[in-house]
Amino acid sequence: MLKAENITKRYGFQTAVDDISITISDDSVTVIVGESGSGKSTLARMLSYIERPDTGRILLDGTSIGRRTAKATRRNVQLVMQDAASSLDPHQTAEQVLDEPLKLLLKMGRPQRRERISELTDMVHFPRDRLKNKVSELSGGQQKRLCIARALAAEPQHIIFDESFSGLDVTLRKQILSMLKELRKKLHISFLIITHDLDTAMYMADRIYVMRFGKVIETLERPTSFLDLKEDYSKELVKAAEYKRQALYI
Repeated sequence: MLKAENITKRYGFQTAVDDISITISDDSVTVIVGESGSGKSTLARMLSYIERPDTGRILLDGTSIGRRTAKATRRNVQLVMQDAASSLDPHQTAEQVLDEPLKLLLKMGRPQRRERISELTDMVHFPRDRLKNKVSELSGGQQKRLCIARALAAEPQHIIFDESFSGLDVTLRKQILSMLKELRKKLHISFLIITHDLDTAMYMADRIYVMRFGKVIETLERPTSFLDLKEDYSKELVKAAEYKRQALYI
């Protein structure tokens, strides 16, 4: 279980995350929604221990994360960022991207790594005939699948997706989300999805947190409908999503 207890993060006079407590249960999908600037990405970076909270604490399986456990945390909590291209080395081949964590984190020998890379590419439906291609030669969808495969390579307990599906066309986004549903059932890992897209949230979530101005303003367990959201701000998000959905068909 990954848990934040009363964490706050400030940048100068601006409070990005304000006294937040959330729980990411094992073998579940948690979604955080909210507009840009609500603190979602800052929260994601703290949960993956890229940044540290100014106050409060992050716990992994009941143990508070500190300097001594930072390396283990980064392996067990993987972050997939919004821009796949900027998070990958464009000069590496797809095979090198996957080989690196297997070699450095898991200390696998070459034969094991080759076998594991084949498994990972099958998991995320990445074409094996593209493994020798450089990252810069891959399509956006292939880069996204490669980022997910790299996160899975570390054998984490939790994967955080920070706006990882924005910018994808509707068909590709549905394919990747469906793939993630299959992976979660197969691997029994948890996902935390940071998004401003309520359709993604409702399709994927076991639990939804709504953020505004650095605070969690509403929590929804086992959501079944947008009507389950009660806060005025949440209802405005629903209206905006409906307007965007209708605009696609004009």
